[in-house]
Amino acid sequence: MGFTTKSRLPLRAAIALLGLGLGFPAAQATDLRIGTTGTPTLDPHFMLIDTNIAYNQHIYGALIDQDARGQLHPDLALSWAPEGDNAWRFRLRPGVTFHDGTPFTADDVVFSLQRVPNIPNNPAPYTGALLGVTEVRKVDDLTVDLVTDGFVPMLPNQIAKLSILSRHAAEGRGTEEFNQGRAAIGTGPYRLVRLQGRDRLQLQRNDSYWGEKPAWNAVEFRVLPNDAARSAGLLAGDVDLIEFVPLHDAARLASTPGITLHSGSSSRVMFLGVNLDPRVAMVEGRSPLTDPRVRQAISLAANREGMIRSLLLGYGQAASQIGIPSMNGYVERQVDRFAPDEARRLLAEAGYPNGFSTALLCTNDRYVADAQVCQALGQMLARIGIRADVQAVPANVYFGRVRAGNNPAPLFLGAWSNNQGDAGYTLNNLFHSLDRGRRLGASNRSGYSDAETDRDIQAALNERDPARRRALLLSANRRATEARVLIPFFTAPVLVASKSSIRYEVGDSGSSEMTSAMRAFPR
Repeated sequence: MGFTTKSRLPLRAAIALLGLGLGFPAAQATDLRIGTTGTPTLDPHFMLIDTNIAYNQHIYGALIDQDARGQLHPDLALSWAPEGDNAWRFRLRPGVTFHDGTPFTADDVVFSLQRVPNIPNNPAPYTGALLGVTEVRKVDDLTVDLVTDGFVPMLPNQIAKLSILSRHAAEGRGTEEFNQGRAAIGTGPYRLVRLQGRDRLQLQRNDSYWGEKPAWNAVEFRVLPNDAARSAGLLAGDVDLIEFVPLHDAARLASTPGITLHSGSSSRVMFLGVNLDPRVAMVEGRSPLTDPRVRQAISLAANREGMIRSLLLGYGQAASQIGIPSMNGYVERQVDRFAPDEARRLLAEAGYPNGFSTALLCTNDRYVADAQVCQALGQMLARIGIRADVQAVPANVYFGRVRAGNNPAPLFLGAWSNNQGDAGYTLNNLFHSLDRGRRLGASNRSGYSDAETDRDIQAALNERDPARRRALLLSANRRATEARVLIPFFTAPVLVASKSSIRYEVGDSGSSEMTSAMRAFPR
């Protein structure tokens, strides 16, 4: 997506670039080692977060690929086209084999897509990718129809990067068996060697890959959640590339001989989620967070420019909504200003002249400066009388607690990226009422539910006319944004650093943050 912003940080480019001699005695010039932050899962349908997609895109193929600029390209599907008014037909690439030598066929596609909504205890399911799909039907060995409830114009975008598994290897196996390596067999450019202790993922080039051969013989991801450890690892030569460059280290790394800083901007917006469940955060028999005046007060208490200046060192741009200006359905509106006096007045008007106590849950290892933003936000809220118990926890703990339909956190710091270029993806997942049967609201952790918003979202899902569809998206996005259940702060900055012997393709502003070894090349 084209997006011009003050943000100067790169795509989460370092997530996927770590290659080493996977169990070999020493790293070779053809090996790449990446220092990353997130513990990988090798079940590509478990927990929808960019870090997991980034890891798994090396091992698994998808029907459709999406590049750093959000453009769609054939992967395991050679072509796709509407089939009447209620289906899309995908013609599959012939001659593709899985890492174990078994042929790729339509049976694998049907199995994979039917598996997506049936992962038990999935804290962040991929069900939004199949929004509107009612049946996955095999036509022949190299043709699959996705039957839909009416016409779904954005279906190719929805399923981009959705991993296709080997039915032979994965049928009847759960997430843990993927992490043990028994089911982690794909068609991707790299094959799994091993996942060592959940903190070292070792991959080997797939010499039978159907597409362009990867530049690296071996790739190793080392999980280094500590900021200082990642920077130190790069400076010491223990890794070749790191993601989530600590902002306080960016200038030092950029000026270090032999190190290159790669920067770009993303579509990720960091926000404060407000839980509308009336059973949560009760104060004297009422839930203050259900009052729109309280939510507006919280937004007015947030000093966005101060966060960007002090915590992000100038990287990033204040956000007015969960989306960036190039997104279809972006609403032209001003960023909520910093007005603590007005915030206190609104609290008093809502019946809380002395404020109230609540809790704020955040990650401390998932997003750039997440723990620091969390602490700063707690202080900003305290200045208007909202006493928030700040709890910063690892991402795996956070996502285990903060779930759609079951969220005990009154306030929660989160972020959302949308590289489809269309507000429908965000609205379907974050703002539609939770409807598991129809795969709507899969990431609606705020409990927001509005009948008019739902109607507009559903109508946009099947609208063929671009102008009418855009009007529906604008209507739904305006209503959801003004509800302030997800209070936007800024577009999240991204920084990647590597040895200067490595060229890394970050992509244009607004591009995907998912780091990929396929974007790294030896100079």
